[in-house]
Amino acid sequence: MEKSKKVTIQDVANYANVSVGTIDRVIHNRGKVSPEKKQKIEEAIKKLNFNPNLIARTLALGSRFIVCALIPSSPHSGHYWSIPKDGLEKAENMYRDFGMVVDIFPFHLFDENSFNSQAQKILEQNPDGVIIAPLFVQESLEFVKKLEEKNIPCVFIDSDIPGQKSLTYIGPDVKQSAYIAAKLLNSVVGKENELLILHMVKGYENAAALKRMEAGFIEFFNEKKGDPTRIHKLTINSTNKDVVFRELTKFYIKNQNIKGVFVTNSKAFLVSDFHLTHELDIRVAGYDLVQENINHLKKGGIDYLISQSPQKQGVKAVQSLFELFVYKKEPGKIQNVPLDIIIRENVDFYINFN
Repeated sequence: MEKSKKVTIQDVANYANVSVGTIDRVIHNRGKVSPEKKQKIEEAIKKLNFNPNLIARTLALGSRFIVCALIPSSPHSGHYWSIPKDGLEKAENMYRDFGMVVDIFPFHLFDENSFNSQAQKILEQNPDGVIIAPLFVQESLEFVKKLEEKNIPCVFIDSDIPGQKSLTYIGPDVKQSAYIAAKLLNSVVGKENELLILHMVKGYENAAALKRMEAGFIEFFNEKKGDPTRIHKLTINSTNKDVVFRELTKFYIKNQNIKGVFVTNSKAFLVSDFHLTHELDIRVAGYDLVQENINHLKKGGIDYLISQSPQKQGVKAVQSLFELFVYKKEPGKIQNVPLDIIIRENVDFYINFN
């Protein structure tokens, strides 16, 4: 006989289309809830056969769950890493009444020592769970091993390290996302084209996802019949505009037939800026709806953006740990987020809807 699936408070919230906090107010008869919402929630509880006793027991015991998140720092609100951070904070607010606390430990995106220093601080706190953006492979592996020794569950977001004993990975299928980028660029460049895969990262060999992204991008053209495509690769160890412009200048002097660029992070706007400054007709595909990318998408310097739902990654990571702590419910090993393709014509609709 198939084991019945554990129903969580989030399942009830999704079914009734209300927040977790609203469910809590109805269960414990506190605060104001409209009669319509109360009826929806009561119907959802009955329909899903939800047992609120676990929540009541958690509150009665005064349980407190400490989650530490090790993610890159975000220097300003429009930076990519400010978006998953918003998701983590949103989820903390959702589950705050149930004892969830999320402490964020930011590390510098180009500094492995910063990652190690923050990881050590987390180990000293001995939290109940950890959320990691494992951008530095070797350092992440060492950290995960220490967490495993302490029996602390960890969740990977943004990029995965296959084969590791994380509780779950929440993020894009990076290989498939790169395959999609190749297909998109192929649709807008001419025949017998030359394309560039551009990484802006410190330490290509130690970056978690880049090799899989390259494999996905190249796989599309290996499968494609017809005109051959030459693919170049360039790694720039900085996201500083002057450095990026200097390296692109040197590259384009030697490779003047590039027709499209696939940028493997959220900095496609830097490449677009370079192209527009030098009046180069080169198509660009990249990731994520940071404000600078949106601006360049509207200018026409970026053709495609692939959204990886970074805020949802943060929310889902906290939710997965909450359901483990309270319901002993283990999530699936991989939780791939949907990949949305954004173009100039639909970007405003997409932003307004979300």
